[in-house]
Amino acid sequence: MAGLKRKATSQADGDDTNKKSKSGSHQQQKALKLERKAQDPKFDMMTKTKKIWETLRRGDISKEETKDLMSQIMALIAGHVKEVIFKHDASRIIQTCLKKGNSEQRNQIVSELNGHFEELAKSMYGKFIVLKALEYCPKQRDQVLSEFRTHVRKLIRHKDASTVVETFYAQYSNATQRNELLAEFYGPEMTLFNRGGGAKTLEGLLESLPEKKDSVLKFMSETLIGCTDKGTIVHSIVHKALLQYLTYADAKDRENMMAHIRDNLQEILHTREGAKVAMICISYASPKDRKAIVKNFKQYLVKIAQDEYGHLVLIRLLDVMDDTVLINKAVINELCKNATDLFADKFGRRVFLYILAGRNTKYFSPETVRQMNEGDAIRQSKKDPEVRAKEILNEASPLLIDTVAKKAPVLMREKLSSQVVQEILLHATGDKTAAINAILDLASENIEKENHIMQDRFGNRVIKAMVKADSAEETNDKAVEPLEFAPQLLERIKPHVGFYATNFGSFVIVALTEVPSTSSKMKKLLKPHKKDIQQAASENNAGAKILIELL
Repeated sequence: MAGLKRKATSQADGDDTNKKSKSGSHQQQKALKLERKAQDPKFDMMTKTKKIWETLRRGDISKEETKDLMSQIMALIAGHVKEVIFKHDASRIIQTCLKKGNSEQRNQIVSELNGHFEELAKSMYGKFIVLKALEYCPKQRDQVLSEFRTHVRKLIRHKDASTVVETFYAQYSNATQRNELLAEFYGPEMTLFNRGGGAKTLEGLLESLPEKKDSVLKFMSETLIGCTDKGTIVHSIVHKALLQYLTYADAKDRENMMAHIRDNLQEILHTREGAKVAMICISYASPKDRKAIVKNFKQYLVKIAQDEYGHLVLIRLLDVMDDTVLINKAVINELCKNATDLFADKFGRRVFLYILAGRNTKYFSPETVRQMNEGDAIRQSKKDPEVRAKEILNEASPLLIDTVAKKAPVLMREKLSSQVVQEILLHATGDKTAAINAILDLASENIEKENHIMQDRFGNRVIKAMVKADSAEETNDKAVEPLEFAPQLLERIKPHVGFYATNFGSFVIVALTEVPSTSSKMKKLLKPHKKDIQQAASENNAGAKILIELL
């Protein structure tokens, strides 16, 4: 036992010795590091600058303090900016100075950076200085562009520099600067021609020099494939160049480019041009390739559906895929799992609305419909478009109807979701009994219930549309299959027609009074309440005023 204690004590002493040894070693390494830094001629300047910067970067200092600190820091770094810009800590200091300084101080810093912007853009830390210069020094953007000229092809394929080029193109450049950046994709000769005051777009360049088309497209192809290989295909400037290439390339070259980007479409469809590129690829793709695209989309479907441009790519899939069973299983089914969120999303709901209502300008802008129509011209499919649309509708309808049946209380009361519910009830095919009953149950709840469905302006609107659905004259408002909703609703709310006629359900009562299936019965039920309706009309109840005329 004593031996074990001695051993444990010895081991503990050894651990303490090791800890002290490690601590001493660490202190020694720290001292050596500090000694090496001290040999840097800029060490003292950087040490003083950092102390000032620690205060300057705070967000709670006054304008006067900021002005004073900037004067101090500029006195230290003036003339030495380019000597420290590639260091991590110095890079952050320069960024803060560009952000907090006045116009004169910013221009002084940027003037010292002239000639280094290309090199900075490729630096892990230096790129942030270029981004701040672009943001806070608008007059220096031409200088940055001049240093990027003839180098964009390399920069756009560089992990760090590509971010700088993209930010310049997407956020800070004017139309002329954007065209100059894009011209770098067309080849050295086109870059010079564009800079010399010639045409400013690819279309204009090819009109002026049609004989250069093949060489331009070849150069573009090599550059764009390089972007794909280097993982910089996510940038909007690359998407624009891709769209231009696919627009002018012949079938063989287009097919070659599509082979390189087909597996990356989910990475580019977040921009307007990227989405158009994705739609072109989907339009020309073979059935096998379309299945692969759907597979690649699978884990991103909800995000794509909610994207301003991405949802149009899903709609293009609906327009071109002949395998409607796969579309239903791999796309619609997955989206329906997130119906509550998607129905309420400005863009997500449009995928469902397209299935139900087609290219209805009530939900799609004329420009979007025009783009869809243009896509029809390049669609590579065997199935008749109307047959395809009908099959997708028939296969998706049970899922959509079931969604309404299960989630009616939530969907009916949300503005955007209620529109999708209305289209499902009017235009989906198949047995809607469960969904109709769910809505009837809501309508027949206690009239004193808070936020009763008849009181809710969105739910009220859906119910009114359902009442009119069987007799509507407009195709968009008429149910594709008889709902027979009006008589069922009347039976449910019969004891309270007087209340609804003079309160929040008056327009539903108007609809029930107008439609042939319930008109006569409704008028009989309302006659005993005529005085109350007249009183409500005198109090500016718009629905009651209409009822007085009908009675």
